[in-house]
Amino acid sequence: MSNYHKFVVLLIAVCLPIATLASPAEELQTAAEAGKVTFLLVTEPGAGGVNETKQMIQSAMTQVPGSVLIELDRADVANSSLVQKYGLTAAPVPLVLVFGANGVMAGGNIASQMTAQELVAMIPSPKKAEVLKAIQSGMAAYVTASRSGMPSSTAVAGGCAAACSQMMGKCVAVNVNMDDPLEAEFLALLKVNMQSAEPVTVVINAQGQITGSFNGPVDVAQLVQAATKKAGGGCCPTGSTKSCAPAPKKKGS
Repeated sequence: MSNYHKFVVLLIAVCLPIATLASPAEELQTAAEAGKVTFLLVTEPGAGGVNETKQMIQSAMTQVPGSVLIELDRADVANSSLVQKYGLTAAPVPLVLVFGANGVMAGGNIASQMTAQELVAMIPSPKKAEVLKAIQSGMAAYVTASRSGMPSSTAVAGGCAAACSQMMGKCVAVNVNMDDPLEAEFLALLKVNMQSAEPVTVVINAQGQITGSFNGPVDVAQLVQAATKKAGGGCCPTGSTKSCAPAPKKKGS
C-alpha cells in the first residue's frame, strides 16, 4: 500500500464517529419513548446470582413481547443519579425493578425473592401506569371508571376537570373503560363497583392513598377536599402498602 493510500485510510479512521454505549438512564428513556416495558437489573462487582437473575428476567420477557432488559452497575459513579433516584444504595443485589411502557417505575424486589411470573405481574396496565406516573410526579389522580352510554359521564368529566383546575394542575383525570380486560385488575384494586349504573370516580392523593370514591356527579369542592387529604392504605399491591410509588426493599426491611 502506498503512503498516499495509508494516509487516506488513516484519515477515514480518524474522521469516523466513535460509537458510544448508551447509559442505563439513556436506555430507560429510549425504552419509554418506544413504549416498551423494561426490566432493570441492578448489580455491583462481585454480586452473586446475576446469571440466574438474567435467566429469570429473560423468562419473564418471553411473556412480554417487545420488553427490554437493562443492566445497571450501582458501583459505577456514572449511574449515581439513578441509584439515588430509586434508593438503590443499600438494597441487596441483584435487584430487579420493573418499569411500565410509559417509563414509570412500577415495582421491584430482591431477585432471590422473585419469580418470572411475579415480575410479569408487576407490569402496570396502561391506565395504572398513567396514575403511577402522576403520583410519582407529586400529583393526585381522579380515576373515573365508566361504560359507553352511562348517564352523567359528561358531568363527571367536567367536575374532575374543574377540580384539577382548582388544584392548579396538581392532579390528573384518568378515564378507564369498565369493559377493558387490561384494566380489570386495576379496577378491582380500586374496589370499583362494576355493577354501578353511573360512572365511579376514585380519588387518589399525591401520596398514593385512596381518599374517596363517588358514584355519578360529584361536587367539585368534595373532589378537591378528597384529593388533598391523607388516609391509610394505598392503591398498589406491589412494594409499599401506603403508596402507588413502591420503593425497593432494603436491608433490614
